[in-house]
Amino acid sequence: MKKEERRIAENFLMRRIFEEDEKFIDKTMERFSLARSTVYNYLTALCDAGEVERVGGSMPYRVCYHTARVTVDTSREDSEDRVFSRDIAPLLADLPENLQKIWRYAFSAMMSNALTHARASAVVCVVSRNRLFTMMGILDNGVGIFRRIAQAEKEQGGEILTPGEAASRLFAGKYTTAPETHAGEGIFFTSRLMDHFAIRSDAYLFTVNADTMGATGERFRGTAVQMGLANDSDKDLNGILSRYIDDAGDFSKTDLPIFCFFGGDTPLSRSEARRLLSVLGDFRAADLDFSGVTEVGRDFARELFARRAEEYPTLVLRVKNALPEVEKALCRAGYVETE
Repeated sequence: MKKEERRIAENFLMRRIFEEDEKFIDKTMERFSLARSTVYNYLTALCDAGEVERVGGSMPYRVCYHTARVTVDTSREDSEDRVFSRDIAPLLADLPENLQKIWRYAFSAMMSNALTHARASAVVCVVSRNRLFTMMGILDNGVGIFRRIAQAEKEQGGEILTPGEAASRLFAGKYTTAPETHAGEGIFFTSRLMDHFAIRSDAYLFTVNADTMGATGERFRGTAVQMGLANDSDKDLNGILSRYIDDAGDFSKTDLPIFCFFGGDTPLSRSEARRLLSVLGDFRAADLDFSGVTEVGRDFARELFARRAEEYPTLVLRVKNALPEVEKALCRAGYVETE
């Protein structure tokens, strides 16, 4: 097998191991018409190179990461672009240009948040890589993002938010506790650029994945942002941003996972509809993803479309991935399907 063909086979093998597929040997044999002994030779070579390690158990191997760590003293450094150019870019220099641009955007946005909002004395950036994936963590010892949002909301309007309600402010984009310096776009766009994106603070985990978001058993003081992207991803920074930014350069469209926004609860009440509209009011169009939602309350649905028509007449709502019974309930309440 030629060198490039072997590398493709090794990548396939490593991905099966990463996904904890117990049939990783058989599937590699079948996919590339290889003898079992050949696949084991590849596996031995990967172990010798430190790319895979043997751990035993039902899934006897795991993919290794090579990790670098950078600590930023916020009393001496307040420029996220300098940190990226000096400390992070060299670690990503072999990645394709499209991914280097995405990582520059993502790192800059998340580091800027840590330097500006967190009130932290130190920020740690951890870059972990193998031939398949790049993972990055940005951790600060500040006040904590959900606590910071709750403090800002209490100061501005007297509203007392739970961690889940504070996290829900982040789903649509445009939310910021420092509107004089930030547009509130970084978390939204970064979460769409990454294959994996999560924020952990106190005992709550924010993701756009309904299977993992919500309260956790572990408390993290400060804020930890976790990001991951495949090294062969064909994602394009401008292509993804253009889905949400119009020709005039305005962030005018958003999308929002309803199940995650309401913390996995069924949206039932008028107040929940008002809370949803409060984060969508500055947009001209919003795609509401109802994946995972099995029912909606009549009061919620009626309030959502009645108040939209009355207070946000230029806002176009589009329902996506709704079960037939959920879509029927929304249509009865006034939803009109749009292109």
